[in-house]
Amino acid sequence: MVLFVTGACPKYSECPYCTISPWRRNRDVIYADEVEVKSDEDVLREARLIEAQGVGITGGEPSVVPGRVEHYLRLLKGEFGEEFHAHLYTNGWGITEEVLARWVDAGLDEIRFHVWDEGGWQKIRLAAEFDLRVGAEMPAIPGSPWEDRLRDLALFLDSVGAEFMNLNELEFTEGNRRSLLAMGMRPRPDSEVAALGSREAARRVLEFIERETGIDGYFCPAQQKDHQMWMRWRRRAKNVAEPYESPEERGSLVYGVLRGDEEALSLALDLLRERGVPRDRILIKRGEIRVAPEALIDLAEELVSLGLEGELVEVAPLDDRMVLAEYPLAYVARRESEREREKEEGGGEGG
Repeated sequence: MVLFVTGACPKYSECPYCTISPWRRNRDVIYADEVEVKSDEDVLREARLIEAQGVGITGGEPSVVPGRVEHYLRLLKGEFGEEFHAHLYTNGWGITEEVLARWVDAGLDEIRFHVWDEGGWQKIRLAAEFDLRVGAEMPAIPGSPWEDRLRDLALFLDSVGAEFMNLNELEFTEGNRRSLLAMGMRPRPDSEVAALGSREAARRVLEFIERETGIDGYFCPAQQKDHQMWMRWRRRAKNVAEPYESPEERGSLVYGVLRGDEEALSLALDLLRERGVPRDRILIKRGEIRVAPEALIDLAEELVSLGLEGELVEVAPLDDRMVLAEYPLAYVARRESEREREKEEGGGEGG
């Protein structure tokens, strides 16, 4: 689970590549994944729904609200046990010995620093004195002086007993696109978000880490974040699906919607029940019928013939059911008719 504890950060001006959304930036808001947090139960519910094994605490800058971080560490560790892994991302701004001691006592397992300047590196040295897994997580920005600083940071991490450096592929977002273009960065031709040259920069730095240090080096491609989201949604979908919704393999939910006049809807209900669609997979809601997608697909042609309209709807498994795609009932009917015809023609050739 990703726990965004605040959008506040004193260093936004120093990080033109920051990926934080404009609507979260400099706002003191809390999110557990995509869920805005209004109570502790919101956090615990999200962790249960996605079957979380741990939490990544991020922002903004979490050290701006050290007490809030401590609170959520104690909440999650108290609810799910010490094995519930907790790591935190920080630029070091508010990191002190006292803050670290409080977080470690509350259950923090790992801390990942995002720090370019040598003055800030001393916060890493401080953290390495605690019972924590300590490392850095940095964007792989191609060219000088960025790659040189990453190599210097790797040497410093090794010298103070830190364990790793994660290199993230630089990515274009709504919040940083203009800044990255002003820095001379361009999107990779085969990607909508990944920056050209970032992957190669990461490879060069990782080769240096392997050759010159004893720390571990990792690379996270830009598409990994989408993958993580879909994996999280897949777990959430099976736990939040309504009876008329079917979880898709990739992590979304799908259901059918039927609309028409009172007579047409009554006929549709009769048809669905005659064909054995379980009652709990049918919901009458505000003048429409929501039904299991399998039923809408199988009966699409007959439903159209009854004068019904509607859609096959794909939604994100979030509380607000954000719509991802809609396929009109007439289109579904036509597609199923074509498939049946192709099947019959294929069977005829095989005979």
